[in-house]
Amino acid sequence: MLNSYGMTCKLDTAGSVDSIIQEWTLGELPILDLRMTKQLVAPTLRDSACWNGDHLFLKIVKSGSISIEQNGESRAFGPNSLIITDPLHSYVQIFDESTSLGVLRLSKETLRVRGLPYNFPEVHDGDLSSPDVQAVRDVILMLIDQSSTVSRELGHRLSQQCLDLMDVVLNGESKSGRKRTGAAALVLRAKQVILRLARNPDLDMNWIARELSVSPNYLTRAFKATGQTPMRYLMSVRLGFAAKLLVEQNAKVKEIAFRCGFASSSHFCSVFKRRFGMSPQEFAFTQRASRLPGRQTVKPDQ
Repeated sequence: MLNSYGMTCKLDTAGSVDSIIQEWTLGELPILDLRMTKQLVAPTLRDSACWNGDHLFLKIVKSGSISIEQNGESRAFGPNSLIITDPLHSYVQIFDESTSLGVLRLSKETLRVRGLPYNFPEVHDGDLSSPDVQAVRDVILMLIDQSSTVSRELGHRLSQQCLDLMDVVLNGESKSGRKRTGAAALVLRAKQVILRLARNPDLDMNWIARELSVSPNYLTRAFKATGQTPMRYLMSVRLGFAAKLLVEQNAKVKEIAFRCGFASSSHFCSVFKRRFGMSPQEFAFTQRASRLPGRQTVKPDQ
């Protein structure tokens, strides 16, 4: 099963080998619940058909321990450890004793859109001396335990809230030891608000600013460093949602426009053509026709 996630397993024949893997999805978050003994797990080679470097793995050790070898060094992680690994950078996970893990697979594109780090050349472990990181870890464990029983609608909402908390785990301090600046942190929070509320046609600058407890002018100034405005980012997010629905669902253009937060289908068609160079109908046709072997990835403006 792990092969479908771009991982390979090697058994240690020196002792009793055990492996129990359960998988399900919480909203857009694939979840794995693993129990492994006497196994070595590593990312597949890049030329493998199962290779996938488009995701990070967030792992929480529920019991037992795991050793990770990377760049000639070995690090051990015990119960309650929170670890981020990036399959783009080779490593080997060693399970000597019976170990239970909760795992989230995080889309790098989803993290990028939120303004979060998404490339980790080395294993990243959450700073468990921080009460905030401890709280996020416990929330993730609760979601993993409950996610297989909640409704699809609630699962989507919970997954978005979980992603909104990832800045606590992924950011921490930079290599220079300086924390993210106030303006950068505000932009990150604004993007999270926009992603959560973009489908509401009433979302505007004043609403976004109220959610963040700042003035619209202050929010606009904070966004200047990104080369865009909050409303331009909102439009980009809505168009990204719409492009995805056009390819995946056989719905009317008017319905998709309203579901993605556009007040009128004519305005939607106009801005869509300006962005993609073709009408929504033409986009849907060409993307479906070229869906195999590949699909276009629609990225909101950074």
